[in-house]
Amino acid sequence: MSILVFLTVISPYTTILPMIYMLYMVLFKKVSIHKNHWNIGLCLLFIWSLIVGVINYSFSSIVVSFALFMYLCVSIFLQNYCKNESIVEKIYMHLVSFSLISVIFGIIEKVIYVYFNINIWSRFLQITSQPVVNDRIYSTFGNPNVAGNWFAIMIIVGLHFCSIKSKTTKLFYRVATLLFVIALYLTGSRGAFIGLLCGLFIFYLLKGSKKDMWLFITIFIITAAVTFMPSEISKNVTAHGFDDSFISRLGIWKGCLKMIRIKPFTGWGLMGITEHGADFMKGYFYATLYHGHNIWITIMTTLGGVGLLIYAYLKINLFRNLKILYAQKCRIVPMLAGIQAIIIGHGLVDFTMIAPQTGLLFIASSAIISSLVKQNNSSSLYDDSNDSNHEKSSKIS
Repeated sequence: MSILVFLTVISPYTTILPMIYMLYMVLFKKVSIHKNHWNIGLCLLFIWSLIVGVINYSFSSIVVSFALFMYLCVSIFLQNYCKNESIVEKIYMHLVSFSLISVIFGIIEKVIYVYFNINIWSRFLQITSQPVVNDRIYSTFGNPNVAGNWFAIMIIVGLHFCSIKSKTTKLFYRVATLLFVIALYLTGSRGAFIGLLCGLFIFYLLKGSKKDMWLFITIFIITAAVTFMPSEISKNVTAHGFDDSFISRLGIWKGCLKMIRIKPFTGWGLMGITEHGADFMKGYFYATLYHGHNIWITIMTTLGGVGLLIYAYLKINLFRNLKILYAQKCRIVPMLAGIQAIIIGHGLVDFTMIAPQTGLLFIASSAIISSLVKQNNSSSLYDDSNDSNHEKSSKIS
């Protein structure tokens, strides 16, 4: 599993290898397929995306739909692999360790730009037609907002381990968490800052512990200050103006809403914004615009009202499962809920789930929630059965 995690962190292009491996294991090996809300919803989303692609005569949308099938296979694999909390925590420990490579790379990237005025990704980004933002780090993620989303999630994961580890190990996670804060700051992603504020709030609401409160307060104050500081100052601090970014998103949202009004039921297909967005977003459309910079708007534009209902079904049942795990006193619930909160908060201004790395991270955390509910329910049923058998044997004796 450590190799799969490493390949996921190190590049958006190597992320396909763990996905192919898990796809192979599910299709050609004996892997149990659990009938639960997450798997059913993801399967429905895949089928509906195929139907929408056919309705819109969009070959590219049909092809991209199979990414959802791969995510379904990833979910099935992880639900079989993550049998208890300790296994899940080992996976996230690997994530923290390998993500430090990304942090170091991002800091080096920033230093090279500051002292030598060289963007080490510029030539590659020009080849892929992506916009080049010199003052923000891309690290190993290919996009500053995706990098920001990843580092925000790693901050929540780091805080989780800070609260449960012994003194020696705790120092490592404290340092790692602070490095993730620095890396997040260097991405200049205000959407990720907003997501982190949501994640921190949910994490400590559920955690209910005073341990490492100083670390939480420090991160929260810094994040809040950067998120809500005036645009004139933020351009000098984060090298990213919020006003310019918001205005461009406003134009994209208005364009998407025009598209939704035309096809409210089916949507335009998963590649609909790329194929048709230029006609509705004049002045705000660029070559690499694949999404509507908002989770709900993007889903409504691409998969219509039906797709949005399926996504709502997935999210509602995820929250129900988190509630069940919290009642069962599962200790990683605050971390998993915090990750979901980051995705929702950042999703107000971005759709980072479209990127392979953050998409896989979201799918994995959601599948793990479903898996833990099943395992905990099975354990409780086993315990109840043992108790009843014990009572029967006592009566007989």
